[in-house]
Amino acid sequence: MILEFRVENFLSFREEQILSFEPSSDKEYESQYCVQVKEGVKVLKLGMIYGANASGKTNLLKSLEFLRRFILNQKKDKTEQTGSIPFHFDVLYSTKPSKFKLTFYLNQIKYVYSVVLSEKRVIEENLIYYPGIQPAVFFERWFNEEKEKSIIKFGGTIDLKSSDRKLIEGLTISNSSVFSAFAKANVEKSIFNDVFNWFSEDFMQMIHPSTDLFGWTSSRLEKDVLCKDFVLEVLQKADFNISAIDIDEEEIPIDEELESKISSLDMPEHMKKEILQKKLLKAKDISFQHTTKLMEKNLPRKLESNGTIRFYGLGGVLNKLLSSNTFLCIDEIENSLHYDLVAHFVKTFLMNSNNSQLLFSTHDINLLNEDFLRRDTVWFTDKNDFGASELYSLLDFKLHKNLSAYNAYTIGKLGAKPLLGEILLSEHGKEN
Repeated sequence: MILEFRVENFLSFREEQILSFEPSSDKEYESQYCVQVKEGVKVLKLGMIYGANASGKTNLLKSLEFLRRFILNQKKDKTEQTGSIPFHFDVLYSTKPSKFKLTFYLNQIKYVYSVVLSEKRVIEENLIYYPGIQPAVFFERWFNEEKEKSIIKFGGTIDLKSSDRKLIEGLTISNSSVFSAFAKANVEKSIFNDVFNWFSEDFMQMIHPSTDLFGWTSSRLEKDVLCKDFVLEVLQKADFNISAIDIDEEEIPIDEELESKISSLDMPEHMKKEILQKKLLKAKDISFQHTTKLMEKNLPRKLESNGTIRFYGLGGVLNKLLSSNTFLCIDEIENSLHYDLVAHFVKTFLMNSNNSQLLFSTHDINLLNEDFLRRDTVWFTDKNDFGASELYSLLDFKLHKNLSAYNAYTIGKLGAKPLLGEILLSEHGKEN
């Protein structure tokens, strides 16, 4: 689970910004919100971000997603850019490197991963961990300007053979992470696998408002009957009048037009040949059975509302969050959903999850008015006079517990709101 994330000089963030999942001393709803990751250490399961449009909410989530992708994916060659985008509204910062730091717990062990990136290469990359009270080096990496090569030093407590260390170092290129090199190395299983697997399997890809979750959830349903039952229960509890989910399979004859499309697909040739030889393409789709007082009727996806399809997709996501120890970012969680559904989703996650974490941005301020909300989960983004995004916590305002966070936000006491001008426009541009 993530304890803290720091980002500096990336996208709209100029100075270092800190997002923390460390709970306050508040004991309210502690069992629902907090997880003990190690004796004496607790971490929050939830975080939510408010702010005006273009204030930096999405960029914070994108920063985490960028770090995830950088850690896992190796560039094709050393001539590619790292993908780092420094803050553009300051000449001094536009030439400085971007910095990221992630503190997380895995199997009761604390890890601190940090990386410094220019647009062309990795300048520094380090992973420190705490097998005991004192920190130990997992690996240290820096770029040698004279040799134009990344130098990697592994800690003495890491259970990697000398030959495996040399192999990983040899596969590490200047614009990619050590982890991405490890993914390509055929080495013996070690503690390296535990950390890499957490990033690859439990650090989920960010969900955007435009992300189509329908196919991803449908594939989970097809493989897992329990997941199908779970998603159906989620839809039923959300009052969508759905009594069953059916997986429909259809055989489509391959005509000349479809054959041409299949031939142009980016997939192994033997797979294309196998499909084309059968002259039939098996296609699967999902339909939803609705039960009313008059009848039962199956409706295809195209006849369902956007809200139904979105919540169906989120049902698969919720199943993943509750069945494994997962970290997930969702941008604008309320997209296509009624507020009550958003609150229902969040409450269901809090009441039923174990060691998963959910971080989301939202414009729906009704959550601030909920009795179940802990204030240490609420964050805001705002732009300063230099055009840079700043991140701050609701706790920074030290509101009395009897004062409404909802009211404080709506009247502008907490910032993170658009400063709008007069609704009357000038005569410029109007026809006479």
